[in-house]
Amino acid sequence: MTAVDGRVLRGERNREAIAEAMVACYEAGILRPSAAEVARRAGVSARSVHNHFADMEALIAEVARRQWARLAHLTDGPDPGAPAPERVAGLVERRAALFETATPVRRAALLSAHESPTIAANLARLDRTLRRQIRRTLAPELAGRRADLLDALDALLSWDVWNRLRSAQGCSAARARRILVVSVTTLLKGTSP
Repeated sequence: MTAVDGRVLRGERNREAIAEAMVACYEAGILRPSAAEVARRAGVSARSVHNHFADMEALIAEVARRQWARLAHLTDGPDPGAPAPERVAGLVERRAALFETATPVRRAALLSAHESPTIAANLARLDRTLRRQIRRTLAPELAGRRADLLDALDALLSWDVWNRLRSAQGCSAARARRILVVSVTTLLKGTSP
């Protein structure tokens, strides 16, 4: 029984190491790593990668599942009874934490979304979840307003805008957060019903 338990534990450790190695590849900018590259980083054989995952899409799906489990709490909203400035700041803070952590995996997912139904579905689910977060967090400000306002907030608070601020415009995370808080606040004040 001990030998079996030892093999099971080793298998679980290897599976964990493989998933973490995939994330390490993404963080190193290797957005389409081979099984051999993942195995090298995990300290296992390439065969071990194939033993634990049917194909690279299955491994990518596992990485996405693990990341969702780690980051799902960031899709909750701030206290709905808090004043609007606190809710806006809390919403932006959660988005920043989510996007800062998820960016390497998101970049890799975007490369494969067009050929992977699993990845496309995961990205769509996240988009829907984040839109609901805005709707819940800013419910008083959205009440009785045109749907265009929610659409604008959804676009403004997207990973795409965060990535542009951080990568293309070279903003620090703190500056990007400030820009988003000002932008959301201005949008909420400047729109009519």
